[in-house]
Amino acid sequence: MPMITARTLALLLALVAGASALFAAACGGDDQQQAVPVVAAEPQEQQQQQQAVAEPQEQQQQQTAAAAPAQEQQQQQAADQQQQTAAAAPAQDDSEKEPVRFSDLNWDSALLQNRIAAFIVEHGYGYPVELVPGDTVLLWEALTNGDSDITMEMWPAQQEWYNDLDDQSIIEFVGKSLAGGWEAWVIPQYVKDANPGLVSVADLPAHADIFTTADSGGKARFVTCIPGWACEQVNDAKFDAYGLRDSLTIISPGSGAALFADLEGALENGDPWLGYMWSPTVVAGRFDLYVLEEPEWTQACWDDDKGCAYPPPDVNVITHSSLGQRAPEIVEFLRKWDFNAATDSKVEAWMADNNATPEAGALYYLRNFRDAWSTFVPADVLDRVDAAIAAQS
Repeated sequence: MPMITARTLALLLALVAGASALFAAACGGDDQQQAVPVVAAEPQEQQQQQQAVAEPQEQQQQQTAAAAPAQEQQQQQAADQQQQTAAAAPAQDDSEKEPVRFSDLNWDSALLQNRIAAFIVEHGYGYPVELVPGDTVLLWEALTNGDSDITMEMWPAQQEWYNDLDDQSIIEFVGKSLAGGWEAWVIPQYVKDANPGLVSVADLPAHADIFTTADSGGKARFVTCIPGWACEQVNDAKFDAYGLRDSLTIISPGSGAALFADLEGALENGDPWLGYMWSPTVVAGRFDLYVLEEPEWTQACWDDDKGCAYPPPDVNVITHSSLGQRAPEIVEFLRKWDFNAATDSKVEAWMADNNATPEAGALYYLRNFRDAWSTFVPADVLDRVDAAIAAQS
């Protein structure tokens, strides 16, 4: 058996120790390799989970960002729609407004004023308008019954109708009209010049033969007021108060046109004429008339027998009280109304010269007297009326 030297033994021991170390390292490495995937997998899984959560959030943010312009556009469209609805509201309100009804009295100044005011009310304030035809008696009843809203001319002769109302609160006095006008018994100035003693109504019986005609029954011919007007009743009362039944006979003209034609025919032919007339009218403005004197007007005389001059020409614009409740802006407009006798005479003269209708006369006034009527209305109403006038041919 060979002998193991110390050197050999040392080498053998070293080999054994190295092999043990290798074995231990191999066993330890397997454990470590098995543990590593578990430890390393946790951060990776969290990252994947975070990515899984983050990706939908990011996509949602991207979708939200992408949707933002669309939402802003929808909001803007909604705002625009609201503005359009608001802008359309006045037109819708206008369509729901009740008509404003005018008492269409049957003489030129009233016909003219109604159409001027109605044009402004319709085109400036957006109310539908209606013109209710009739005479003073019928239209007074219509106003007091609430079948008419506005009367542009209430003459003094109608005052007692108002006084007789059981409930005067149904009528509202809102403005004035035709300042400078008058009512009277008249003769042509050339008849007065030829008969200096004919000064007053008291002189008529002594001069009755001047006005006698073939159809007057041997009495003086007196052409009275238009049938259905308050002045027709007043003139009849004056006949009794002045004791004129025996020397004068009343002739009814039948209409306003017939009254004017009767007077104009006499004036053009230089014939005598006696009767009732008022101003403003084309006839009164164009021809020289003499107003017969009467006792001075007093309320006591008027209430008694009408044996005095007509009351001062205080012509009122009146409304039914319900108008102020549903259309206060129209009442405020009428409170500023100022259509005087001189202006009316100018417009009526233009109408006569051009054979024009009251509608044409109203447009003539609106175009040529803008400085006057523009003060009756607010700026926005004025703009709309101007536009409506411009649209007329």
